[in-house]
Amino acid sequence: MMKTKNSDIAVKIFLVVVAVILVGLIIAWSTGVFKDKRNDLNEGTEKINKAINSMVEFDLLYYDGGNVTGRLLSKLITDSEMDVSIRVQTLGMPALSSPTPPPVYPTEIPLDKAATNYINPNGIFKGEVVRDPNGVITDIIFTQQ
Repeated sequence: MMKTKNSDIAVKIFLVVVAVILVGLIIAWSTGVFKDKRNDLNEGTEKINKAINSMVEFDLLYYDGGNVTGRLLSKLITDSEMDVSIRVQTLGMPALSSPTPPPVYPTEIPLDKAATNYINPNGIFKGEVVRDPNGVITDIIFTQQ
């Protein structure tokens, strides 16, 4: 009978060791799965952010080389919540090559028709997108045609 008790203890010890090993393997596997899922989630978030950024940039690129009316330009300036500055070069202002850069909007849009920076609602303005060295759009310059 003594021999049976010792063998029962050996079997129990063996089962405990196997259970500990299995629990360790399950924990290691689940940790690896969670890390993989977290990496997949991070990659997915990056893709979503890139898509959103490209959509925002697409809205700005619409003005690159495009013509807008002064009325639409005034509305753009008024409604603007963008991270880019809007510069307007009117026919009444000195040329862009002059040392004074065109005014940056949003500021108060001049209503006096005699002002050099008056935006004629019927005027046509050609847009130009300006990027910094990192390729980020910083300005949109509208030049009256």
